[in-house]
Amino acid sequence: MSKLQAGDIFLFKGERGFSWLIAWGTNSLYSHCAICVSPKMNLAIEAIAGHGVRARDTRKVKKIDIYRVKEEYNYDLNKVISFLVDKLNMKYDYLGVIYLGLLKLGGKIFPRLKVKANKWQKDRDYFCFELCSEAFFKGGGLNIVPNVKFGITSGKDIAESKMVMKI
Repeated sequence: MSKLQAGDIFLFKGERGFSWLIAWGTNSLYSHCAICVSPKMNLAIEAIAGHGVRARDTRKVKKIDIYRVKEEYNYDLNKVISFLVDKLNMKYDYLGVIYLGLLKLGGKIFPRLKVKANKWQKDRDYFCFELCSEAFFKGGGLNIVPNVKFGITSGKDIAESKMVMKI
């Protein structure tokens, strides 16, 4: 944690309950993410059920992998942070999560439902992975998940992106 930089992406490994369900549903090792906005203040921003978009103390994070945008990819870090700060206190859409979960579960059996779930999600709210990818794209001008053409960004998409590296 002593090598943290603003803009680092925390990918959390979920092993129980809802975290496991998210990881399974997105075919990923990861169930959650946050972005470090100030290593000196031990501060990250995340979107999480029960709290919405909030600040988090980085000293309390566990079971994470840390990813960083590779140096050859330029983006505006200040705008990424501004984007995240602007989203603080947004409410979490529980009904949207339930609806999306049902569509995603059905999408494992009926692939057309997955497309419907992806379109519905993009028009409604932020999940942690979308908050992360949109902070870099809309805020900083860098699409860190260019292989996600239309759909829900997952921890796997971020971890496998050619634009980031695990540190």
